[in-house]
Amino acid sequence: MCGIAGLAGGDAVRHEQTVAAMGDSQHYRGPDGTMHAAARDGRAVLAMNTLLIVDPQAVPGPYLDRDTRILLAFNGEIYNWRQQAAAWGIEISERESDAHFLLRAWVKIGPSCLDGLDGMSAISVYDPRTAKLFLARDQLGEKPLYWRLDGGRLAFASEVTTLTGYGPAPLVLRPEVTAIETPVGVDTPFQGIQLLAPATLLTFDVTTGSIDQMTWWHLEDRAPFTGTYDEALARFSTILAEQIPLRSPACDLPSSSPAGWTRRCWPT
Repeated sequence: MCGIAGLAGGDAVRHEQTVAAMGDSQHYRGPDGTMHAAARDGRAVLAMNTLLIVDPQAVPGPYLDRDTRILLAFNGEIYNWRQQAAAWGIEISERESDAHFLLRAWVKIGPSCLDGLDGMSAISVYDPRTAKLFLARDQLGEKPLYWRLDGGRLAFASEVTTLTGYGPAPLVLRPEVTAIETPVGVDTPFQGIQLLAPATLLTFDVTTGSIDQMTWWHLEDRAPFTGTYDEALARFSTILAEQIPLRSPACDLPSSSPAGWTRRCWPT
């Protein structure tokens, strides 16, 4: 389990310590380090709580591409990152992980790289060349991501309570809470704070203050299986055999494994 938080806006760098405090409030999500970084243009500050899953000796985030100055904070795990790195011609060095791959994939391909990812993730990317912040969530929304727009600034975090600390957010009793004890859809119990929907890409233009949201994956587009039970069972067995190796490398325990490797094997 990792965590991300951040702020984008014309004067974001003036609130760098606020973002640092937001990251610190989620520190337990990243036992391998909580750090933050400001974008080159001062219009975004990203924080990341890092739990190193792929390599316990990798560098904690946020991550910066030195050529484009694109900044990324990432929560989750990309299972097919090695295969996609080879397919897209992306070089990965020793002591680098799926987060480094994701940053380079974004630099090379842009948001369309989301279509090729197999994993669970909540992603934040700031591109100073266009002054745009991108927030994205995995297909089924396994990793949480909340956001709020306040005073021309967009703030986001992995935990809703982190955003209540950014500014006032009165509690709202929504009708469904009295029936099923929880809000539905993108609503939260806090006024002005929304949950980013699964498989959604949010783009915030810092210059204009505009927000655009698009669904980048649709469950209904997946072709239904129409075969027999035995055929479905065989297909499931094939998929299971293909998927297990993608998820297992982080849990292989070589004889030279450093202490603490096992606790990093099971992301939540």
